[in-house]
Amino acid sequence: MPLEEIERVFVVNALPEDLVPFEKKMVYQNYLISTDEKETRIRKQVEEGKEDKCDITIKEGSGLTRKVVKDKINEKTYLELEQSIPEKYEPIIKFRQFFALGNSQVMIDDFVNTKEPLLLAEVEFDTKEEAAEFVPPLWFGKEVTYDENFKNKNLWKKLNRDLTFNK
Repeated sequence: MPLEEIERVFVVNALPEDLVPFEKKMVYQNYLISTDEKETRIRKQVEEGKEDKCDITIKEGSGLTRKVVKDKINEKTYLELEQSIPEKYEPIIKFRQFFALGNSQVMIDDFVNTKEPLLLAEVEFDTKEEAAEFVPPLWFGKEVTYDENFKNKNLWKKLNRDLTFNK
């Protein structure tokens, strides 16, 4: 059964120097299906000293709220699914850090293989009211929750369009 994901996204120009993450990992994210309204992605998360985690996720919709179905998969299944993607398509690679932010947590994704440097902050909420009441800290930049250019699936498409045309 799909869950509702409520999330706001912001561009971050620079992280405050005194900000200390409580978790760090590398994320490798590729797409099996990507349309305007629906996406199916596979993801591998690598965290030092821990076993790699893989999942498959289906997301539907855009903006503040989306329907999400997510399941864990083993690494063998991940690799089999990854092999179904043409070789020319590269995964989005991001260095993800988690920080405490008041009663919330923020995920900062530093995109490693995009053409231009990009840091995105994502904050998830339990309700739309919480999302509406959230006041971002000063170090958050422009909000891009509704900007399709900053959706991971579209960053992946742009990355792979650039790779395809530059080979």
